Amino acid sequence: MLRGNYTARIDSKGRLKVPTLFRRYVEEKYGAALYLTSLTGECVRIYPMPEWEAIEERLSLLPSMDPARRKFLDRTNYYG
Repeated sequence: MLRGNYTARIDSKGRLKVPTLFRRYVEEKYGAALYLTSLTGECVRIYPMPEWEAIEERLSLLPSMDPARRKFLDRTNYYG
C-alpha cells in the first residue's frame, strides 16, 4: 500500500505530471495502469489499477444498498 502526499503539476493541456520517483515505483511494482479519482474534487487520489480492482472486489461483497458502499462509489465515480 502506498500512502503520502506529493505535489504535482497540471500542464496547460490538463495533464497531471506525476512525480518521477512515485511513477517509477508504481510502474515497477504494479505496472503503468492507474485509476485516478477524487473524493472532494480538490485533490486527486491515484491508485495502481491492481489496487483499485482489489477495492472494487471488496466493495462487491457488500450489499448493493449499503449506504457506505453507495457513498464511496458515488463519489469516486463522479470524479473518476
